[in-house]
Amino acid sequence: MAEKLKIFANSAFREEKEYALEILMTELPGIGWEILFSPEYSGYLIELPNGHSVSISDDFFSRTGDNYLKAELIPDKGTDTENPFDHSKLAVLYGKPYFTFENNCYYCGLDLFASCFFMVTRWEEYVLPFRDEHGRFPAKQSLAFRSGWLERPVVHEWSQLLRQIVERLGFNLPEKQARFRLDISCDVDHPRLWWRSSDWLRSIGGALLKRRDLKEAAFWLKYRMTSEKDPYDVFDEWLDIFEQFHLTAQFNFLSERVTGSDCWYPVEHPFVLGKIREISSRAHKTGLHTSYESFDNPELIISERTALERITGLSVTSARAHYLRFSAPETWQFLNDAGITSDSSAGYPEAEGFRTGMCTSYTVFDFLNRKKLPLQEQPLIAMDVTLALYRRYTPEQALELLFNLKKEVLKYNGTFTLLWHNSSWNTHFWTPWKRVFTNFINESRQL
Repeated sequence: MAEKLKIFANSAFREEKEYALEILMTELPGIGWEILFSPEYSGYLIELPNGHSVSISDDFFSRTGDNYLKAELIPDKGTDTENPFDHSKLAVLYGKPYFTFENNCYYCGLDLFASCFFMVTRWEEYVLPFRDEHGRFPAKQSLAFRSGWLERPVVHEWSQLLRQIVERLGFNLPEKQARFRLDISCDVDHPRLWWRSSDWLRSIGGALLKRRDLKEAAFWLKYRMTSEKDPYDVFDEWLDIFEQFHLTAQFNFLSERVTGSDCWYPVEHPFVLGKIREISSRAHKTGLHTSYESFDNPELIISERTALERITGLSVTSARAHYLRFSAPETWQFLNDAGITSDSSAGYPEAEGFRTGMCTSYTVFDFLNRKKLPLQEQPLIAMDVTLALYRRYTPEQALELLFNLKKEVLKYNGTFTLLWHNSSWNTHFWTPWKRVFTNFINESRQL
């Protein structure tokens, strides 16, 4: 399409505005556009080739002074309004919910671009002081949680509104080529449970002496008598399942670290290396599970990636943080500096949903240095531990919730990123959860 949009905006915070425009304009495929900045402009004005235009409020950046990284600029709670085109829910963060058309111009009172910037950059988490015992920003302290938005990809709601406005003005757009995709990943905290032949006795002893659970002890005794494989060695079984459903999975391994580090295991062990090589030979992916200790240590991230590549002989360019220890924008900068090009740490450990308001991969922004980074973030939507341990859902409740989240992703042809640990499979507690994993994959792969 040769036609090109012209976008006019005030020159204050131009790097932030240009980035937010890039995120939202992905809903307008096949269209070239250019942005013109001037201190004389107020709001955002989008001129269409057919003579119509769109005026969008600049409610946020026009009133922040020279620094927007302030807690007082975050509303206590967002609200919802009705989308004027399809009557669906539409999140309101910055600006006011009014929509009018006059003199060939459609006026939108919502500040779509600042709202988008707020969600995808996570600057909210930088300016608010709340942290849990692992140094993570709690889901309950987020505006999305307080507003009831966490289970909705609100950035896509705003993007869709922009597309609907443009089409309402008679400017036809081609269909987006993206289709729903299921992205399965496994963080390998423990490649196996029993490293020595006698270790299974410890599992039985722990069940009897620590947890006083006769059923768990019986489970381990029966497992030992009926299976020759380690309980956590599910790799062959999972690869067969993924390939049956035509899925490519990613397995993130912890790298070389000091003995005694959290979830330590020898990556160079023949068992671990054998599994990594099998994963690679069957065209699945190996990523870096950055360690708990590397959370605020960029040099350690570099050394862990270098060691994993050296030991495995593979190129490692994707990552997810152990315990989801993530801090914006520092984590993104550290990963980028280490040569990582894709991350999937931006999910809350204690709550499923859309931490960034997105369900598609996007290029991140370092708001401290005011620049876009090459790193891509693939937001994590749900993981096993969240559903079973943090939220304490039953398997039936969890499966229903996953399907509800999938409906949201389907609306925008996004990617559902699901994390399941290999250790969450062959244990007394996790065995009932197998059907959640397999049923969700089976239903999702049929799309």
